[in-house]
Amino acid sequence: MARRNLFSGGSNGSDHDSYPKRARGNNRRAPSSKRALEAPTTHQKRQPPRPHRSRFDYETRNLDDSYATTAPAVSTRRDDNIFDIPIISTRREALDSTCAVVDYDGGLVSGKALQTGDDGISINANSSVPSHDGAIEKGYVELVSGRNIGLLVSTLCAGVLITCLKRGLLPLLQAELELETYQVDAANVLMLLPWSYTFVWGFLSDAVPLLGSRRKSYIIAGWVVSLLTCFAMAILNYTLEYNALSSRAATEEALQNRVALIDGYIGLLMLASFGGVLTLIISETYVVAQTRREPLEVRGMALGTILLTQFMGELVGQIISDMAIFHITELGLTPIVSFRQTAMFFMFYSLVPLLTLIFFFHEDPDPPEIDDGETNYGADESHIFIQEELASMGCFQGLQVKWLRLRRALAKESTIRIIRFFMIFVFLSEFTLTYPHAQLEIWCNFTDKAQSSSHITTGALYVLAAAAWKYCALNCNWRYCVTVSLLVIMMLPQLVFYFLATWSIGMRSQETFIFMTALRGFMRGGLVILEVALSAEIAPVGGEGAFVGIIVSMSSIMRLLSTTFSNVLGFAFEDPSLYGTEHQSDQVIFGLGICYSVRLISLVALLFLPRQKQELQRLHRFGAQGDKSTTWWVLGSLGCAFFVSAIFNLLAVIPSTSCLQIVGGAGCK
Repeated sequence: MARRNLFSGGSNGSDHDSYPKRARGNNRRAPSSKRALEAPTTHQKRQPPRPHRSRFDYETRNLDDSYATTAPAVSTRRDDNIFDIPIISTRREALDSTCAVVDYDGGLVSGKALQTGDDGISINANSSVPSHDGAIEKGYVELVSGRNIGLLVSTLCAGVLITCLKRGLLPLLQAELELETYQVDAANVLMLLPWSYTFVWGFLSDAVPLLGSRRKSYIIAGWVVSLLTCFAMAILNYTLEYNALSSRAATEEALQNRVALIDGYIGLLMLASFGGVLTLIISETYVVAQTRREPLEVRGMALGTILLTQFMGELVGQIISDMAIFHITELGLTPIVSFRQTAMFFMFYSLVPLLTLIFFFHEDPDPPEIDDGETNYGADESHIFIQEELASMGCFQGLQVKWLRLRRALAKESTIRIIRFFMIFVFLSEFTLTYPHAQLEIWCNFTDKAQSSSHITTGALYVLAAAAWKYCALNCNWRYCVTVSLLVIMMLPQLVFYFLATWSIGMRSQETFIFMTALRGFMRGGLVILEVALSAEIAPVGGEGAFVGIIVSMSSIMRLLSTTFSNVLGFAFEDPSLYGTEHQSDQVIFGLGICYSVRLISLVALLFLPRQKQELQRLHRFGAQGDKSTTWWVLGSLGCAFFVSAIFNLLAVIPSTSCLQIVGGAGCK
């Protein structure tokens, strides 16, 4: 509605009327208004003096036009000198609307938005600080601020926790309870299992708010789960020792329950890992939604900040595991602390992000859909989200609304191409034959100390990938970035060194092998960045959690399937040995040739990857919208991947089948 501040004038009121006149034509109130939108009567206000012309020009030039109301029901800054004039507009499906109105500052609103009865949502192009009326603003997303510093602390701590669970607590458990190989493999599989089902957690976050919050509450819930499981692991260890010392029965009685005890520890490790994964995936989802505020040129800076923080946490966790939990030498690992002490430490450690989240993180509402200023945008109903109506709905109705919105998003051509890219590229680029790399590890004397250094270097390359993308490649062609990461940074140096190390004994350097094996971290870090960057462009408003979860789940499952397929082909090779013969060298060369040929074919997937944000936005708006069959094709592919993943995870956990080479075992006898 056009808000005009009318100044009354003198006797010649042709240009400046002495009082505000009633709007002509279709002067009716919005359906949700509680009072008529009428101009004030003449006897209610004294006639103000006629302003000087220069003063009028000054006030017009300095009018605050940084706020654009996108969905108000009534005026949010009403004054006695302001009245509303309905103006018909043709933007955003106004033809089927009751009326479309324009704010004094030029913000267009459809009649559908007026009928919802929601409060106004303002967008400020100059800052990301909330306005005085609680509105949403467009501009830079400042994560390093008093409102969001708790989210960064939580993400950093979650990265540390997940790495320490895998590199610290599990090896401690293996050393203290003398776990079998299949038990360690089962624990590794179960700790990675939550990544394969992030779609479920994301969809619940979208559809089922906890205490009125869809993101912050789930992040806090993840830390509560991790805290309780760490406490349970510490108490379980204490209970075992207490029973063994106080019981009159011999130690054999305590050992009878050893298998059940180990299973309990593995289950608790999986729950602790689930808490960390939930924290990370919901944090990424929140930033994916908020990054829609950013202009096109800088969109992705907030994602770069959150991923850089996560990767730094994982690097710190690796350093803590290798230097504070274990003393690692060329001869092996020596624990410095006990399992119970470490579990108790991480229980108190979980309190730090919990408190910072509660007091230093304020969740902002979801911004509207991305609008980069292009004309003739296609019809897209995903931007119409009515939080009050969703809150008043029942649980089943809310789930149904979210499901329909997600189904429409999955049917679009942009989503189909993104999913095809990740399915093909991840499966082929992660293909790794075990035999040639295991033989090279033996030849290059890849000890526990060297493996620790390789893990730290890998973490550093993750950080380097996030920093390079945020500060140098934010608007670079995605296809070029993927090609450079795969060919120039990873494949070419590895191929040159591996072939030289196979042919010449003098080239088998431990330090060089450490660096070459760590180069994969740069490409994997780039894939993680690409997952959230693509999701930020096309994820439906209010359905970001499920959309990000589908992309992450698909990548995790395809990585598992690639490893399984690699293990199947491993039957064609013999076991690695310490002695280097000409036959073994030929086998290594042959295996490396197959491995890197398959990885090279993965570049075919770039045909499905858009070049940059603008191309993806056009594809999202003007591309084929799909139908139910397209949606079910996507969900069917995801379901098949889930089913296959569950089968191989189950085979890796069951003791009688964990020895199979197809699931990474050494082979059953």
